[in-house]
Amino acid sequence: MHVVQVITAVHDRYLSSSADSHYSPTEIYHWSKAASLFNQKLSNPLRPEDRDALWATAVLFGSTAFSWVEATTPEEAWPLKPSDPSDLEWLRMSDGKMSVWKLVDPMRPDSVFHFMVSENKRDHSFALTSKAVVTGLEGFPAGFIQLYGLDESSTEENNPYHAAVHALAPLLHIECNQSTTAIFLMIIPYMGLKFKTLLAMKDPRALLWLAYWYAKVCDSVWWISRRALLECQAICLYLERYHAEEVTIQELLEFPRMRCEMVAKSTQRI
Repeated sequence: MHVVQVITAVHDRYLSSSADSHYSPTEIYHWSKAASLFNQKLSNPLRPEDRDALWATAVLFGSTAFSWVEATTPEEAWPLKPSDPSDLEWLRMSDGKMSVWKLVDPMRPDSVFHFMVSENKRDHSFALTSKAVVTGLEGFPAGFIQLYGLDESSTEENNPYHAAVHALAPLLHIECNQSTTAIFLMIIPYMGLKFKTLLAMKDPRALLWLAYWYAKVCDSVWWISRRALLECQAICLYLERYHAEEVTIQELLEFPRMRCEMVAKSTQRI
């Protein structure tokens, strides 16, 4: 119940005309309570009747973590803002959510989430089909292959960008909306440990990948849009300032610039 109160308070703030970027006392109070109770449950033997509640809580925690952005301008957003231990916290929360998935198995027959099995199979089928389409490096935007060092011999083992780029490429030609958001979220696990490390180090190629992902999801659902818009703008500015000499990156920035600087009016498709 506490995590429901958190997401409700965050949504109310999102809808507010003031658009305050700071967490409210209500959000902080209920988040603290929810996290404490959640940790207690995970620290004790798992009861079968608690599995669905734990998964629902993990999902809401993930949504809340992504929606929490204490910034009102790109200059205040990551990666432009001073480094902080909380940077990319939403990504770490996503990893934690997948750990809960493995623990409670929300796709099991007696789960209230079992209805998602058919949708999950459909989305996985789409992902597998799309991955097969780009195995031969077809469909990539101009410059991606050279920038990310991709060729027929590149693999997840010898190229930290391989899996993430191959997962994103087929999605660049479909719109992200309420019916397709889940597919875009499915590629987060393709961001392997090496790639996430590069992202935390503000590696320009990893940042460009994230800018493209943000550019696709920034006009989807409310808890995604604010962070995606602000951090996409911040990434574009960061790359313009600190990697202006990298011509390919500057050329590839055209699409995220279009989507994230004029998101309300743009109908641009890649």
